[in-house]
Amino acid sequence: MKKIILLLTLYLMISCKESKGNISLSKDISNKEYSILKKQDTIIENISKNCEEAQERNIYDYNLCKEWKILDESQVKEILKSGELGDGGEGDSRALYYTSSEFPIWITADMIVGKQKYKLKINGGSYFYLTNDKNITSLYFCKNNKYRTSFISGIGTEDDELYEKLKTKNGNKINSQKTDLNLWQGNYNFDNGNFEQSYKSYHIKIEKNTCILYQGDLPACEIECIVDRYDNELFLYIKSEKFKKSQYDVSYVESLSEGDYLLKIIKRNNKFYIQSPIIKYWNEKSKTFEKNIEIESEKTN
Repeated sequence: MKKIILLLTLYLMISCKESKGNISLSKDISNKEYSILKKQDTIIENISKNCEEAQERNIYDYNLCKEWKILDESQVKEILKSGELGDGGEGDSRALYYTSSEFPIWITADMIVGKQKYKLKINGGSYFYLTNDKNITSLYFCKNNKYRTSFISGIGTEDDELYEKLKTKNGNKINSQKTDLNLWQGNYNFDNGNFEQSYKSYHIKIEKNTCILYQGDLPACEIECIVDRYDNELFLYIKSEKFKKSQYDVSYVESLSEGDYLLKIIKRNNKFYIQSPIIKYWNEKSKTFEKNIEIESEKTN
């Protein structure tokens, strides 16, 4: 198995209160919701696909999300009928751990049954959440191979090999693509905003076919990047894991892998800003270092 599976995962994901509501496996509630999936008068509306989470996690996942064909109403209804209610056992923990850790890819929809309204959230890894009007969420798995083509991957560890093949295929496709970097070429210099405590500086070098990120002054560990442009934002991802063999400090990226999201460069009003989930910036108001803060960057040619 690729990862150590902690039973705590299920406890956190199934038992805790989350922003989307309580995920409940109470038999009384869940059996009621389960029977609703079989109703013939079900209306499915506002079907949409959300790739934002994947975009800021891994470029391979993001590309898979873009290629995942959005489901129509009849397909959604068939998936609902095939759903198997999770019972909270270790097998569910294992399946959910694998799929949720590899597919931040969702199709959402509104569901109406009679006078009851529900929110539906379908994951590309063959499971979905159903949330009722009391903000209680139930988890369902789609294990029937009949509906396998409606998803990106199936449930469980047996789909690891398939995922790796998809990842490699997407990696080759992405690396062969050429992003127009003419408007982005140059050197971007920024720091963590605190010259007195744990000061760190960062540099990004973008040329016609090259993108490099490094921390501090050279010589330093240079991280080669994959770039993807979206409107006035340029997203940077890890191109390879060669940096892990570096003799220089890589602590801020050592947990990342090929394709993982590094940061984005934002162009606004002729200025450039850096925003990253891995780079900490000093917040003078809270007196702490925080991530995902827009940092103004100096750009030179």
